[in-house]
Amino acid sequence: MKTTVWHQTQDAKYRARLQLDRLTAEVDLLQPLCGMDRVCLAGCLLADASLLGVEMPSFDAGNADVLIEHCTRGADLSVAYRELELWPVRVEAVWRAVEESGLDTSVAAVDLVLSVGTSLLNSRPELTVQSRLPATEVLRLVEPRSARFEPLDLSLCKPVVLDSARGAGCLVFRLPEAALSYVEMVHPVDFDHEELDSGNGVRIRHRLFSQPLEKGVILRARVRGVFVPRAEDTPSAAECYRAFVTAEPPLSA
Repeated sequence: MKTTVWHQTQDAKYRARLQLDRLTAEVDLLQPLCGMDRVCLAGCLLADASLLGVEMPSFDAGNADVLIEHCTRGADLSVAYRELELWPVRVEAVWRAVEESGLDTSVAAVDLVLSVGTSLLNSRPELTVQSRLPATEVLRLVEPRSARFEPLDLSLCKPVVLDSARGAGCLVFRLPEAALSYVEMVHPVDFDHEELDSGNGVRIRHRLFSQPLEKGVILRARVRGVFVPRAEDTPSAAECYRAFVTAEPPLSA
Protein backbone atom coordinates (compact mmCIF):
# COMPACT_ATOMS: atom_id res chain seq x y z
CA MET A 1 0.00 0.00 0.00
CA LYS A 2 1.86 3.03 -1.25
CA THR A 3 -0.79 5.69 -0.85
CA THR A 4 -2.90 6.17 2.24
CA VAL A 5 -4.97 9.33 2.10
CA TRP A 6 -8.29 10.49 3.50
CA HIS A 7 -9.43 13.92 2.40
CA GLN A 8 -12.58 15.98 2.33
CA THR A 9 -14.39 15.88 -0.99
CA GLN A 10 -14.63 19.13 -2.90
CA ASP A 11 -18.35 18.85 -3.67
CA ALA A 12 -19.63 18.08 -0.15
CA LYS A 13 -18.58 19.52 3.19
CA TYR A 14 -19.44 16.41 5.17
CA ARG A 15 -18.08 13.72 2.86
CA ALA A 16 -14.57 12.29 2.98
CA ARG A 17 -12.78 10.17 0.39
CA LEU A 18 -10.28 7.36 0.84
CA GLN A 19 -7.70 6.90 -1.91
CA LEU A 20 -5.49 3.80 -1.78
CA ASP A 21 -3.55 2.07 -4.54
CA ARG A 22 -6.45 -0.22 -5.55
CA LEU A 23 -9.33 0.91 -3.34
CA THR A 24 -11.34 4.12 -3.21
CA ALA A 25 -14.39 4.79 -1.06
CA GLU A 26 -16.29 7.64 0.56
CA VAL A 27 -17.93 8.26 3.93
CA ASP A 28 -20.85 10.61 4.54
CA LEU A 29 -20.20 11.92 8.06
CA LEU A 30 -23.92 12.65 8.55
CA GLN A 31 -24.92 9.14 7.45
CA PRO A 32 -22.58 6.91 9.50
CA LEU A 33 -24.84 3.88 9.02
CA CYS A 34 -23.80 3.82 5.35
CA GLY A 35 -20.14 3.61 6.33
CA MET A 36 -17.84 3.45 3.31
CA ASP A 37 -19.88 3.67 0.12
CA ARG A 38 -19.03 4.32 -3.54
CA VAL A 39 -16.50 1.51 -3.13
CA CYS A 40 -14.27 0.97 -6.17
CA LEU A 41 -11.76 -1.87 -6.53
CA ALA A 42 -9.11 -1.32 -9.20
CA GLY A 43 -11.43 1.18 -10.82
CA CYS A 44 -14.51 -1.07 -10.79
CA LEU A 45 -17.52 0.01 -8.72
CA LEU A 46 -18.72 -2.54 -6.16
CA ALA A 47 -22.42 -1.92 -6.68
CA ASP A 48 -24.76 -1.71 -3.68
CA ALA A 49 -21.93 -2.07 -1.17
CA SER A 50 -21.61 -0.20 2.11
CA LEU A 51 -18.86 -1.23 4.50
CA LEU A 52 -18.21 -0.66 8.20
CA GLY A 53 -21.21 1.54 8.91
CA VAL A 54 -22.17 2.59 12.45
CA GLU A 55 -25.78 2.39 13.64
CA MET A 56 -26.47 4.43 16.78
CA PRO A 57 -29.85 4.43 18.58
CA SER A 58 -31.92 7.60 18.13
CA PHE A 59 -29.36 9.04 15.71
CA ASP A 60 -30.67 11.97 13.67
CA ALA A 61 -29.20 11.22 10.25
CA GLY A 62 -28.40 14.23 8.10
CA ASN A 63 -28.25 16.65 11.05
CA ALA A 64 -24.89 18.40 11.28
CA ASP A 65 -25.61 19.34 14.92
CA VAL A 66 -24.81 15.76 15.95
CA LEU A 67 -21.16 16.31 15.02
CA ILE A 68 -18.72 17.46 17.68
CA GLU A 69 -15.66 17.44 15.45
CA HIS A 70 -14.21 15.68 12.44
CA CYS A 71 -10.87 15.60 10.68
CA THR A 72 -8.79 13.72 8.14
CA ARG A 73 -5.22 12.94 9.08
CA GLY A 74 -3.22 10.67 6.79
CA ALA A 75 -4.54 7.15 7.30
CA ASP A 76 -7.38 8.29 9.61
CA LEU A 77 -10.83 9.74 9.20
CA SER A 78 -11.99 10.67 12.72
CA VAL A 79 -15.53 11.72 13.55
CA ALA A 80 -16.99 12.44 17.02
CA TYR A 81 -20.76 12.35 17.60
CA ARG A 82 -22.37 14.02 20.61
CA GLU A 83 -24.53 12.44 23.28
CA LEU A 84 -28.23 12.40 22.45
CA GLU A 85 -31.12 12.95 24.84
CA LEU A 86 -32.57 9.50 24.22
CA TRP A 87 -29.18 7.79 23.97
CA PRO A 88 -26.63 9.66 26.11
CA VAL A 89 -23.46 8.12 24.67
CA ARG A 90 -20.62 9.99 22.98
CA VAL A 91 -19.18 8.07 20.04
CA GLU A 92 -15.88 8.55 18.25
CA ALA A 93 -15.49 6.61 15.02
CA VAL A 94 -12.16 6.29 13.22
CA TRP A 95 -11.94 4.67 9.79
CA ARG A 96 -8.24 3.83 9.53
CA ALA A 97 -6.41 2.50 6.49
CA VAL A 98 -4.12 -0.29 7.65
CA GLU A 99 -0.59 -0.48 6.30
CA GLU A 100 0.11 -3.92 7.82
CA SER A 101 -2.91 -6.23 7.50
CA GLY A 102 -0.84 -9.37 8.16
CA LEU A 103 -0.76 -10.53 4.55
CA ASP A 104 1.50 -9.34 1.75
CA THR A 105 -1.07 -10.21 -0.90
CA SER A 106 -3.98 -8.31 0.66
CA VAL A 107 -5.33 -5.65 -1.67
CA ALA A 108 -6.47 -3.22 1.02
CA ALA A 109 -7.46 -3.18 4.68
CA VAL A 110 -9.46 -0.67 6.74
CA ASP A 111 -10.11 -0.71 10.49
CA LEU A 112 -13.11 0.84 12.18
CA VAL A 113 -12.10 1.80 15.73
CA LEU A 114 -15.00 2.88 17.94
CA SER A 115 -14.82 4.60 21.34
CA VAL A 116 -17.80 5.31 23.58
CA GLY A 117 -18.17 7.39 26.73
CA THR A 118 -20.95 9.02 28.75
CA SER A 119 -21.54 11.92 31.12
CA LEU A 120 -24.08 9.89 33.11
CA LEU A 121 -23.34 7.68 36.09
CA ASN A 122 -24.57 4.71 34.08
CA SER A 123 -25.78 4.11 30.51
CA ARG A 124 -26.23 1.38 27.89
CA PRO A 125 -23.82 2.03 25.00
CA GLU A 126 -24.74 -0.89 22.70
CA LEU A 127 -24.53 -0.04 19.02
CA THR A 128 -24.20 -1.93 15.75
CA VAL A 129 -21.59 -2.03 13.01
CA GLN A 130 -22.96 -3.23 9.71
CA SER A 131 -21.82 -3.96 6.16
CA ARG A 132 -23.86 -4.84 3.09
CA LEU A 133 -22.45 -6.52 -0.03
CA PRO A 134 -23.69 -8.27 -3.18
CA ALA A 135 -22.11 -11.55 -2.02
CA THR A 136 -22.92 -14.92 -3.55
CA GLU A 137 -21.27 -16.98 -0.79
CA VAL A 138 -20.39 -16.35 2.85
CA LEU A 139 -18.02 -18.52 4.90
CA ARG A 140 -17.28 -18.34 8.62
CA LEU A 141 -14.00 -19.09 10.37
CA VAL A 142 -15.03 -21.75 12.90
CA GLU A 143 -11.59 -23.00 13.96
CA PRO A 144 -8.91 -20.29 13.87
CA ARG A 145 -6.07 -22.69 14.74
CA SER A 146 -6.73 -25.02 11.83
CA ALA A 147 -8.08 -22.24 9.58
CA ARG A 148 -11.30 -24.21 8.99
CA PHE A 149 -14.21 -22.36 7.43
CA GLU A 150 -17.83 -23.41 7.00
CA PRO A 151 -20.33 -22.00 4.48
CA LEU A 152 -23.39 -20.17 5.81
CA ASP A 153 -26.87 -20.70 4.44
CA LEU A 154 -28.07 -17.56 2.66
CA SER A 155 -31.47 -19.02 1.75
CA LEU A 156 -33.03 -18.58 5.20
CA CYS A 157 -35.84 -16.05 5.56
CA LYS A 158 -34.69 -14.84 8.96
CA PRO A 159 -31.34 -13.55 10.29
CA VAL A 160 -28.74 -16.11 11.30
CA VAL A 161 -27.27 -15.36 14.73
CA LEU A 162 -23.55 -16.09 15.05
CA ASP A 163 -22.05 -16.11 18.53
CA SER A 164 -18.57 -16.58 19.94
CA ALA A 165 -19.32 -20.11 21.21
CA ARG A 166 -19.43 -21.54 17.69
CA GLY A 167 -16.62 -19.76 15.93
CA ALA A 168 -14.74 -16.54 15.41
CA GLY A 169 -16.13 -13.21 14.31
CA CYS A 170 -14.49 -13.57 10.90
CA LEU A 171 -16.45 -13.93 7.66
CA VAL A 172 -15.43 -14.25 4.01
CA PHE A 173 -17.77 -12.70 1.45
CA ARG A 174 -17.32 -13.97 -2.10
CA LEU A 175 -18.33 -11.35 -4.62
CA PRO A 176 -20.00 -12.08 -7.98
CA GLU A 177 -17.69 -12.15 -11.01
CA ALA A 178 -14.82 -10.72 -8.99
CA ALA A 179 -11.23 -11.78 -8.51
CA LEU A 180 -11.40 -10.55 -4.92
CA SER A 181 -13.20 -11.53 -1.74
CA TYR A 182 -14.04 -9.29 1.19
CA VAL A 183 -13.20 -10.40 4.73
CA GLU A 184 -14.69 -8.74 7.81
CA MET A 185 -13.58 -9.54 11.34
CA VAL A 186 -14.30 -8.41 14.90
CA HIS A 187 -11.53 -8.59 17.48
CA PRO A 188 -12.28 -11.51 19.86
CA VAL A 189 -12.07 -9.21 22.89
CA ASP A 190 -14.99 -7.25 21.43
CA PHE A 191 -16.94 -10.06 19.78
CA ASP A 192 -20.24 -11.01 21.38
CA HIS A 193 -22.60 -11.92 18.55
CA GLU A 194 -23.59 -10.86 15.07
CA GLU A 195 -26.51 -11.34 12.67
CA LEU A 196 -26.35 -12.28 9.02
CA ASP A 197 -29.30 -11.85 6.68
CA SER A 198 -29.85 -11.86 2.94
CA GLY A 199 -32.42 -10.14 0.81
CA ASN A 200 -31.20 -7.02 -0.91
CA GLY A 201 -27.63 -8.31 -0.89
CA VAL A 202 -26.05 -9.83 2.21
CA ARG A 203 -25.88 -7.84 5.43
CA ILE A 204 -23.78 -8.51 8.52
CA ARG A 205 -24.56 -6.67 11.76
CA HIS A 206 -22.08 -6.81 14.67
CA ARG A 207 -23.48 -6.03 18.11
CA LEU A 208 -20.91 -4.17 20.23
CA PHE A 209 -20.69 -2.70 23.74
CA SER A 210 -23.34 -4.85 25.40
CA GLN A 211 -21.96 -4.11 28.87
CA PRO A 212 -23.05 -1.07 30.96
CA LEU A 213 -20.97 2.10 30.67
CA GLU A 214 -20.07 4.31 33.63
CA LYS A 215 -19.12 7.95 33.70
CA GLY A 216 -15.39 8.48 33.21
CA VAL A 217 -14.88 5.14 31.43
CA ILE A 218 -13.98 4.82 27.75
CA LEU A 219 -14.74 1.55 25.94
CA ARG A 220 -13.23 0.67 22.56
CA ALA A 221 -13.93 -1.94 19.91
CA ARG A 222 -12.30 -2.85 16.59
CA VAL A 223 -13.65 -4.22 13.33
CA ARG A 224 -11.45 -4.80 10.28
CA GLY A 225 -12.35 -5.15 6.60
CA VAL A 226 -9.83 -6.69 4.17
CA PHE A 227 -9.92 -7.40 0.44
CA VAL A 228 -7.96 -10.50 -0.57
CA PRO A 229 -7.49 -12.46 -3.82
CA ARG A 230 -10.40 -14.85 -4.40
CA ALA A 231 -8.17 -17.81 -5.32
CA GLU A 232 -6.77 -18.14 -1.78
CA ASP A 233 -9.36 -16.26 0.20
CA THR A 234 -9.86 -18.63 3.15
CA PRO A 235 -6.18 -19.19 4.07
CA SER A 236 -5.58 -15.50 3.46
CA ALA A 237 -8.52 -14.58 5.72
CA ALA A 238 -7.25 -16.88 8.48
CA GLU A 239 -3.79 -15.34 8.27
CA CYS A 240 -5.20 -11.81 8.38
CA TYR A 241 -7.34 -12.76 11.38
CA ARG A 242 -4.32 -14.11 13.28
CA ALA A 243 -2.44 -10.88 12.58
CA PHE A 244 -5.43 -8.81 13.70
CA VAL A 245 -5.80 -10.76 16.95
CA THR A 246 -2.13 -10.42 17.87
CA ALA A 247 -1.73 -6.76 16.88
CA GLU A 248 -1.23 -4.17 19.58
CA PRO A 249 -4.49 -2.40 20.46
CA PRO A 250 -4.70 1.26 19.44
CA LEU A 251 -3.73 3.65 22.20
CA SER A 252 -6.54 5.95 21.10
CA ALA A 253 -9.27 5.93 18.53
